[in-house]
Amino acid sequence: MNFDLSWFTLINGLAGHSIIADRLGVFFASYAQYVWAAALFVLLFWPKEARANNRIVILVSVAAAAFARLIVKGLLVFAYPRPRPFVVLPDIHPLITSPLAENFQSFPSGHTIFFFALATVIYLFHKKWGTAALIAAALIALSRIYVGVHWPTDIIGGAALGILTGWAIYRYYTHHKTHITTMVERGFSALGL
Repeated sequence: MNFDLSWFTLINGLAGHSIIADRLGVFFASYAQYVWAAALFVLLFWPKEARANNRIVILVSVAAAAFARLIVKGLLVFAYPRPRPFVVLPDIHPLITSPLAENFQSFPSGHTIFFFALATVIYLFHKKWGTAALIAAALIALSRIYVGVHWPTDIIGGAALGILTGWAIYRYYTHHKTHITTMVERGFSALGL
């Protein structure tokens, strides 16, 4: 049995035995992203004394996550259209659905690459918040196997590429810090925020 199949069977095999575990798996796989979005939105404005710094952290981390998800994953999906586990394994009944058009977009996991890029940038700015963000990203990533929509190597690859992309975007920011900070401040001022 190969690595992907054995680890997928082990993790996904836990599904369906506990309503609480299944609901947590579905929450992290599908809905935790909305909690992240709400938290980041609040941090754009609160607390008032930290919002200038928070805005930089959030905008750089979201830029890294978007680049990872749209560009890096987009190129890999085009070059390597990998089927999801439930396409290959007929006995698998995922706990969530994915659009039919995404049945061959398994590698890398879009959720994983996005949230690891986001969490990596947060970590590079702020170790305490970043540690919590990395733990949350890992829970989201593992839940994607648990609910039956990704192979373990989709998650490992997504995490590695997300971390690498987050680090690269953060490095870009540090080399252009003054210019980017000024642009962000002007943008929020122009919006009256």
